Amino acid sequence: MTHPHVPRSPHRSRPGRPGLSFAVVNATAFAVHLLLVCSAADFMAAPVLGETGIGVPALLLQVVLLVWTAARYDRRADDSRTGRRYTAHEHGEF
Repeated sequence: MTHPHVPRSPHRSRPGRPGLSFAVVNATAFAVHLLLVCSAADFMAAPVLGETGIGVPALLLQVVLLVWTAARYDRRADDSRTGRRYTAHEHGEF
């Protein structure tokens, strides 16, 4: 018995792991922030607005990144629960 040729699908055979990109992006941002705080304390304490140092806006930027990636992760998790397949150009990859 022969099997008909089935062309390979351009989509992944198993769903991707969106949690991995979430963890990598946020862990990298945290590691860079921690490295700067530990090794370049003078730089992080440099005043930006009045007595506010660079560390405060950097921390706020890290929080924005965390919320943005969490929203993307949550949207992908919802899509995988409903069985919807998404493509890289629909959501973009980071």
